[in-house]
Amino acid sequence: MDSAKPALSVALADERLGTGWRRPRTAVRVVALLCSLLAAGVVFGLFNRFGIIRSEARPERQLIGTIDMGIAHRELGQIQARADIASGVLKLLSFGPAEPSAEDHVRAERLKKRYGVVRVSHGEAPTPQSQAYADGYNWAVKAEIKRRHGQDFLDRLLREFDNGSLRQDKAGNAS
Repeated sequence: MDSAKPALSVALADERLGTGWRRPRTAVRVVALLCSLLAAGVVFGLFNRFGIIRSEARPERQLIGTIDMGIAHRELGQIQARADIASGVLKLLSFGPAEPSAEDHVRAERLKKRYGVVRVSHGEAPTPQSQAYADGYNWAVKAEIKRRHGQDFLDRLLREFDNGSLRQDKAGNAS
């Protein structure tokens, strides 16, 4: 006598419950594992061929030291600027002639009295470390000037300094 249930529903029930006619799938799992290992080997082979794994171009130690010193000097400048700002001094560092002209001197005195901004010029040509220090220092001071007086004032101040009282160094960099 035949079962009252159709054969398809019996097979589906067996499949769902995990018992019955299912064959073990270890062969499929072995093939999948071998394919994944082959794919990983191909990827590593391509990395090796295109030089991604081995790094032949290493920077020289001297270059690394110079970059680190520049970063350290920039951060020292920022720290010193924050200390000066906390004590009420706003000064911008520059390189070039130490003695300003009479007109520049009048302009600098007016900025010092009205806004508290002082220009300090180092008469020597900058080294990479001194330039990094001045850049870090000026960055912090410019941020404070912008906070106190606004972006328009900072733009006018820098334009005025670039045109006259803040001279450029021999390399053409303005601080």
